[in-house]
Amino acid sequence: MTKIARQALSAVAVAACAMGVSAPANAVFVARICNDLQCLGGDDVIVQDNSGGDSIGMTGAISFATSAFGYTLEVNTSQSKPVIGSATAPQLDLSFVVTGSGAGNVFLYASDTDFLSGGQFTLTLGGTNSGGSGSVQGRAWGGTSNTEFQFSGANLLSSVGPFTTASFSATASNVFAPAASPYSLTIGTTVSRTTAGTSTGNLNLQVSAIPEPSTWATVLMGAALVGFVARRRRRR
Repeated sequence: MTKIARQALSAVAVAACAMGVSAPANAVFVARICNDLQCLGGDDVIVQDNSGGDSIGMTGAISFATSAFGYTLEVNTSQSKPVIGSATAPQLDLSFVVTGSGAGNVFLYASDTDFLSGGQFTLTLGGTNSGGSGSVQGRAWGGTSNTEFQFSGANLLSSVGPFTTASFSATASNVFAPAASPYSLTIGTTVSRTTAGTSTGNLNLQVSAIPEPSTWATVLMGAALVGFVARRRRRR
């Protein structure tokens, strides 16, 4: 395992120890590594939270590594509630390391269910490409059912990339109202390489409530008051 992969796994393990043992969540949290966008190849690697393939023994964090689809190392480290976020403050996180000796495509995913609140979502992707080649794209789906790993063009929340530079970082945000309650969320990254090298990154989806109009009014009133006081001080 590469130094980058070891660091990614160690960071999650430290966070897990710091949080202690949590009660199991009433949800289906799953991570996947596939050789096609829809995971229909039949030889996909699928690991459920706290299953035999999960190297992190706590609810809300999954990590596993494999060699397949033309790549010598693929690491998928995913996090969801209760490690990060909650049912009413949804968050999904996917860290990945993909190292190959030649050309290939791979698709890494994380999906969880039983989320309750919509609002303002933010999708962030950052990472690196080595070896003079590499393309990384991130996507997020959800809000239309409570079935894990359900996605289509109809429930695509946002997409960032593809990025081909040596380092990259981007954020997309919007507002969404889920059509189902509870509902599922899925995030995924597509890594494509034409030469040997390593692509690493982190994909994060976070949903936060939109402040009520009365809250916005309070915030604006406070900002106006601060500005008024500052002007009076300058005049004096």
